Amino acid sequence: RATMIMRLKTKIQTLDEQMAAVSEKSSKYGQIAAEEIPKGLYCLGIRLTTEWFGNSNLHRRMNERMHIETKLRDDSLYHFCVFSDNILATSVVVNSTTLNSKNPDMVVFHLVTDEINYAAMKAWFSMNTFRGVTIEVQKFEDFKWLNASYVPVLKQLQDSETQSYYFSGHNNDGQTPIKFRNPKYLSMLNHLRFYIPEVFPALEKVVFLDDDVVVKKDLSGLFSIDLNSNVNGAVETCMETFHRYHKYLNYSHPLIREHFDPDACGCA
Repeated sequence: RATMIMRLKTKIQTLDEQMAAVSEKSSKYGQIAAEEIPKGLYCLGIRLTTEWFGNSNLHRRMNERMHIETKLRDDSLYHFCVFSDNILATSVVVNSTTLNSKNPDMVVFHLVTDEINYAAMKAWFSMNTFRGVTIEVQKFEDFKWLNASYVPVLKQLQDSETQSYYFSGHNNDGQTPIKFRNPKYLSMLNHLRFYIPEVFPALEKVVFLDDDVVVKKDLSGLFSIDLNSNVNGAVETCMETFHRYHKYLNYSHPLIREHFDPDACGCA
């Protein structure tokens, strides 16, 4: 009888482990499926790139907009920036912002993408007017200051172990939430927000918008907020425990342990 009980316990433990492994795998596959680029979206980028290189009118339209150089540096206007390689998502952000803007002629969008999507992004925003707002499209590869010596994260992103961490199928014993193993974090576009002063040195205030937001009201009021000499104003995110500092910072370091509350909320 005792032997039978031990066998049953062993069987139950094995089944629990198998269930945990299947659940982890299912969650990962679900994330991959959700983040996979749909065929239509991938083809859109190719079509837009082809259109950009084959249609001189698009170049002319973009050049005409870029000639408004003073607006790109005018601090009296409302400057927004989006760093993304997703054309349609960026378009939703720009369109929803301008549709709800009381003064779209005062809105300036600074879009930064990568080399691969640069032509397609320029084509899309040349073909659409968005209520006449000023739109600038750049690619981060053109930023001369963006090198591994000045931006250490670049060196880390190119590290083989870092890439393996994000792309390997190992479950890491469940120690790291899947949210933080998203390969998108290997893109410099995801880290560029920390270098906004270098990207836009001539501007005093820039509002950063992620490419997964839909704006539902006029945002001009953000530019009159007194930051009390702080360099950054952000939205607190405290809904889940993984947004607390102890999930981001290394509290084994004495200076971090001394100066930062581990349960303080992160910012989005």
